[in-house]
Amino acid sequence: MIYLLKPLAEKKEETMSKLGLIINREYSSRVKKKSFWILTILVPLILVGFMYGSILITMEDQKQVNVLIADPGGWCGNEIYQDTTSTPPAAFYFYGSYIASTSDFVENERFNDYDVLVMLNEEVPANRKVPIVYKDNLSLTAKSYIRNRVESRLMEYFAIKKTHLSAAEYKKITQPFSFIYKDGFNPDGTDTTGIKSILGFALSFIIFFVIFFYSMQVMRGVIEEKTNRVIEVLISSVKPFQLMMGKILGIGLVGLTQFLIWIVLSGIGLSVVRLFIFPDATMAENWNQEAMANGVIQSGEGMTQETFNMISFIFNDINWTLLIITFIVYFIGGFLLYSSIFAMIGAMVDSETDTQQLLFPVIMPLFLGYMVSASMIGNPESEIGTWFSIIPFTSPVNMIFKVSVGSIQMWQYITSIVLLFGTFMGTTWLAAKIYRIGILMYGKKASWSEVIKWIRYK
Repeated sequence: MIYLLKPLAEKKEETMSKLGLIINREYSSRVKKKSFWILTILVPLILVGFMYGSILITMEDQKQVNVLIADPGGWCGNEIYQDTTSTPPAAFYFYGSYIASTSDFVENERFNDYDVLVMLNEEVPANRKVPIVYKDNLSLTAKSYIRNRVESRLMEYFAIKKTHLSAAEYKKITQPFSFIYKDGFNPDGTDTTGIKSILGFALSFIIFFVIFFYSMQVMRGVIEEKTNRVIEVLISSVKPFQLMMGKILGIGLVGLTQFLIWIVLSGIGLSVVRLFIFPDATMAENWNQEAMANGVIQSGEGMTQETFNMISFIFNDINWTLLIITFIVYFIGGFLLYSSIFAMIGAMVDSETDTQQLLFPVIMPLFLGYMVSASMIGNPESEIGTWFSIIPFTSPVNMIFKVSVGSIQMWQYITSIVLLFGTFMGTTWLAAKIYRIGILMYGKKASWSEVIKWIRYK
């Protein structure tokens, strides 16, 4: 019995050794390329730069402009009611006479301190058009704010004039309601669904791109070796299944290595942003509580409570550990599933141009999952999103979104993982049957009848 088991153990050890050599070859040949390191370094820099730029744009939108209201009729009463719970994007000043022309406002030195002119002439009540002149382009936030404030004041003036209501009575009637959304399981927390949805969609896009990119590398590697007849030399010393799995695992390790480096570099980049650019952004003890209640930072950086909440949420409240684990699990499962199919396609054709018709039905589920993730930004609890997070061919893209917004149940999570890796085993078995014959076929693209014969061949 011992003598029978010993050759089997040696054969298994030899098989694993050959598989290790193939994995090492695929891994080292790609990691040593300059393009690998360029992409590895650039992606986290772009990611951190994008996040920092988004915060800067948010703060830039809050830049205050000086608005001069030419109001010879006194309709505004030298007063504009402003929102005192945040830093207003515009400050209003009044001028009791007409300004002759636009050029007078732009060129006259006495108006140098003003960025915008609102002209309330005698035609406004009749044609309902308010001319506004600006010196520099205004943000959409500033435009909307100026319009709403001036419009509210004019409507108040003419309504009081016609109805004889007092100013206090009119304000009480027109006071807007504030709707505050609260999570039933965390009623004391802030509504962060929007931030979570955007993060989930961004991660969905990344995993979609990474799976597609590295699966394509597997297919191209198979086609290249088949075209160069290198495959004939390799097959003489290893089995086709070992070659296919070695190529898949080797390239998968390249992708995993790149992703782990991205995590480290992105973490360092975000830490630098936090420590040197927003040092007080997440330290409540450095804030004046009264100023925070009014939505203004004491340091005078012009950041509102909304921006503070966003930065604090990104750095402190997101469960990055669970997201990273989910990303790795579904990257591995999704890559193994799709790369086995792409390896099968590579074995069926002689050139990359022949793959177009075969790739479309394979890519469609992955792309459809990405589109569903985009739709879930508006409806994170959608039923189709839940089903797509369980179906193996779409779950790598959709499950990361569901985990990000926290709308997934444990049984769904476990079922999704089991189905994903179970489907990979099935596609690998199917791919191996096609791969073992297809890699030695030259001269034409295989027909579906031939592929079915390859699958049945024992």
